[in-house]
Amino acid sequence: MRFPFPLQALLNWKRHAEEISHIRLGDKITRLKTKEKEIQQCAKKRIAYDEELRKKSLLGIKAHEFVIYKQFDEYSRAELLLKEIEKREASRELDQEREELIARTKERKIFEKLKEKRLKSFLQQAEKIEQKSNDEMTVMKYKFPTRVKPS
Repeated sequence: MRFPFPLQALLNWKRHAEEISHIRLGDKITRLKTKEKEIQQCAKKRIAYDEELRKKSLLGIKAHEFVIYKQFDEYSRAELLLKEIEKREASRELDQEREELIARTKERKIFEKLKEKRLKSFLQQAEKIEQKSNDEMTVMKYKFPTRVKPS
């Protein structure tokens, strides 16, 4: 006798949704790490140009070169701020995806517990039916004993 779980399709769907959420979470983590690397690279580039400007300032720098360095400084500061905003957005999306994954995992576990309870109930009923069948066979055996033929 096979155990029929009427919500099996829904349980399968919940498992699939959880797997998709795991994949999306991985993508969000990768995106956040990428943004962090971009920020580090931008900060290193700013530090290198600041150091170069400092060295040239000590030796004497032409006005137009100084203007170029300052323009780059403003541009790189704006770029860094933009990357920080993107990182915060990626972090927010990551947190949101984690919450969705937790919710989907809870839903799946609820359905799995329901399935376990129904399976347990099904097995208990099957055991009762089998016991009843065995009892009936025993009663029939004692009611109508098989006769032994005299030799």
